Amino acid sequence: MKIGDLVKVVKNDMSLIIKIEGMKDNLFFDGVGTIVKEFPEMRWQMPYSWYEVLFPSGIYSAREDAIEVLSAN
Repeated sequence: MKIGDLVKVVKNDMSLIIKIEGMKDNLFFDGVGTIVKEFPEMRWQMPYSWYEVLFPSGIYSAREDAIEVLSAN
């Protein structure tokens, strides 16, 4: 996954996809969005990468196992 990829939600889980600004919501459920940022790798090892994804309902942080690439850029 990289910036510009079109992705869809495969796990409708509000702990894996978190709204960045505003009130927490589930408007991303079954949504399609675009990756706009990849979070840098942390000092500690995390089993999954996190991405910032732009959905029609706003910008969310999404863990890589909760989204799937529809079309690579």
